[in-house]
Amino acid sequence: METIEQHPWNWYGAEDSKTLIIGTFPPTKRNWSFDFFYPNKRNFFWKLLSVIAGKELLHSTGAEAVTERKALLDQLKITITDMGKTINRKDNNSLDENLEALAYMDILHIIDTRPSLQKIIFTSSSGKVSAAKWFLNYLETKGIKHKFPKMPKPVKSSLNMNGRELELVILFSPSARAANRISFEQLTALYRDELLYGNP
Repeated sequence: METIEQHPWNWYGAEDSKTLIIGTFPPTKRNWSFDFFYPNKRNFFWKLLSVIAGKELLHSTGAEAVTERKALLDQLKITITDMGKTINRKDNNSLDENLEALAYMDILHIIDTRPSLQKIIFTSSSGKVSAAKWFLNYLETKGIKHKFPKMPKPVKSSLNMNGRELELVILFSPSARAANRISFEQLTALYRDELLYGNP
């Protein structure tokens, strides 16, 4: 069974954001704990940001959880979005490999409206479907070609977009599925290094 889905949220981030974090697409709604990005409590994304920001998350469900998580993004100067705007989901499954992108988020528009952005972080790159690969596909629709170097993560490159030089970084996924490849402590250290540049 296949279903076509529209992304449930607009991108979010303060005007002074320095980092844009891009994922693929939200999981199936049965796995949501709240109505915002990375809503699956088994995903380590918000736990990572909580540790890096030094702020404990007190709410795990509802509107309070969303407010807390937006405050973390504001504190760390992060704008957040996913690559997929419209997708085809197979078998009601949350795994990226079961997603087909039909339309992409307008990343160039986000960059234009966030003049302080210096870096884009992708939270997935492995498999046939990932945030990084969808980003490359999106760039091609805009007549822009880019290749990520073959190297161990974090994979880093740079790209001139609309006259601005942006650093592109592929990190390990914060999903529980990826936990067998890297410890939470190592994952936190990697994300901290990329998020706190020039802002210790």
